[in-house]
Amino acid sequence: MTASPAEIEPKSETQTAPTAADLPMRRSSLARALRVVASWAIPLALPTTWVLYGELVRRGRHVAALPLHYQKAFWGGIVQSFVFWGVLLYAASRRDSWLSGLCAGLFLALFVVIMGTEGAFFAVWNTYLGVHGQIHSKNVVQAMVGTLPLGRGLVMFHFAAAFAAASIMLVTARAAVRPGKWTHRFSLLLVPGVLYGVTLIPTSYQGYQASPPDALYIHGLKALVDELRDLTNESPDLRVQRRRPQPVPKLTSKPERERNVLLILQESQRGDVVCIDPDRRCDKATPYTNAVVPNRLPLLQLRSNASTTAISISNIWSGVPPMETRELLHSVPLLWDYAHAAGWDGAYWTSQNLMFGNARQYIQDLPISRGCVATHLDMMADLDFGAYDELVTERVKEEWGDLKEPFFAVVHYSNVHYPYVYDEEMAPFLPSSMDKSAEQNAAFFNYYKNVVHRSDLAVAELIRAVRESESGKRTVILYTSDHGESFREHWQMGHTSALFDEEVLVQGWVDAPPGTLSPEEEKTLRGAKNELVWHLDLGPTILDLMGLWDEPKMAPFKARMIGHPITRPERTLEPVPMTNCTWVWECSFRNWGMMQGSLKVEAREWDGTYHCFDVLSDPDEQVDLGERGCAPLPDVAREFFPAMPNVTPPGRVPVDWGK
Repeated sequence: MTASPAEIEPKSETQTAPTAADLPMRRSSLARALRVVASWAIPLALPTTWVLYGELVRRGRHVAALPLHYQKAFWGGIVQSFVFWGVLLYAASRRDSWLSGLCAGLFLALFVVIMGTEGAFFAVWNTYLGVHGQIHSKNVVQAMVGTLPLGRGLVMFHFAAAFAAASIMLVTARAAVRPGKWTHRFSLLLVPGVLYGVTLIPTSYQGYQASPPDALYIHGLKALVDELRDLTNESPDLRVQRRRPQPVPKLTSKPERERNVLLILQESQRGDVVCIDPDRRCDKATPYTNAVVPNRLPLLQLRSNASTTAISISNIWSGVPPMETRELLHSVPLLWDYAHAAGWDGAYWTSQNLMFGNARQYIQDLPISRGCVATHLDMMADLDFGAYDELVTERVKEEWGDLKEPFFAVVHYSNVHYPYVYDEEMAPFLPSSMDKSAEQNAAFFNYYKNVVHRSDLAVAELIRAVRESESGKRTVILYTSDHGESFREHWQMGHTSALFDEEVLVQGWVDAPPGTLSPEEEKTLRGAKNELVWHLDLGPTILDLMGLWDEPKMAPFKARMIGHPITRPERTLEPVPMTNCTWVWECSFRNWGMMQGSLKVEAREWDGTYHCFDVLSDPDEQVDLGERGCAPLPDVAREFFPAMPNVTPPGRVPVDWGK
């Protein structure tokens, strides 16, 4: 039944539709609410805005190109950043509370240290400080500032900028937020939880670094603290620490001829895959360099004194034997220090990712005018094989003409390091397979040779460009590898695990344009073709090429070196140490050795005795002559290495190598 109009009750005022006059009032209420929210939300978002602005300036394209999974990780980190800094700043924004003052100090300190360090670290290394850069420090104070050179203006600028920004943020928050008594007390209760919680939220620090810098920093520092408290065992061995080089007095350079010196250092390249002797056919893995340096002087018995990169470069660049103390190995001058003291320009370019194991600290304070590391070439450079070798070649070509003669320069490649950079279109050695199983060993070795082949093209392009330059006509080039690579010749795979020749016989060559060597130097280098020489001889050789070996002020520095210049007739005849265990880079695989002439002794920590080989009569090192066959080398080795780390793997019989 339908109700009549009279029976229908009129609507109440609350049910009446809004009139046009009501709309401005409601809009005004909404505007006031938005202003209230903005009055505290905008100031509290300022720290995260600073983070986002830095990301946009430093690596905006990189972040925009991240895959979806990493995009989610990054923006999740931004939310984390807002909560972390927002709570701290809110708790610090009340003026009449000593707890608020305490939070203000905490906010200032954390923002300046974290954002200042990350900004400065990126300015120096083109990547952020994170777990890999902090966990190996073994020192919380150094890790807090990324072991940065705090005396540099660029570094201090970032800390000053962070301090100024944090101060403005704090003043703005105290002027605009004005929290109530109870909301402020609640925020104080949140502070400990936020400080703890931010260490638990996962970050993406490997490869893409798909997390904001503040999250990367906090997790890196937490990883170090956990390591120092023995809660983790991610960095059981001491890696490179920052060098504190001893001062070198002003030196006078008197080379036999006017010349520059360039050292080309390959990575993991064993000598038997390289055409060391000029060969028109060159059926090995280095046809490109073979073609561009047809008049090179080969060194067919050049050996590294280690099969670990960090130790090998320490041997070459310092000339000091590897069993010296930690203090000496981190304070002895390197070749660039001597060159700089003599007025030579210096450069170091590498495709190596020196974020690995804190290796950056070894070259951070070099007196050079030009240089780069992998992260300068590609901020996403692989931690193991670095940036592409062709990128470092292109960088050298761009900067080569900026060097002032005379100069000493090093170009250090990296792509032959496992897991290798491989190109199917540059793979002449077949069958080729990235398969480490025993039954595929031959194919895996071919895979490795193809990797060497690809990297060789970048090296050859570098040499071609150098030789076509004006200064290249006066530049002597030395070429070698840091160490070799094993493929089950004995029992091991890869490198760092032993001192057999597949890991240390690297060979090398010298290429000198006409007129850059004296007749005596050239004769001596030609005569060294089949003589036993070592990486410990290369430092003295380069010093001699720079005309510094006879400088009287070099006497105390030369006293620490046991090698001899290959440019001179005298050879190193005394026992030469070989080890993958030093205070520059403690060893994952502890082994020690010694060579005198063609006799070599080597042992790993579980052996209990040294094995002895004659590398000339037994180049495959299959006949163990025993300790008596190499006497007195085993006893000399025990005297050389008494202080080396002595940790026996689980399940092995402990051996006291200190005796």
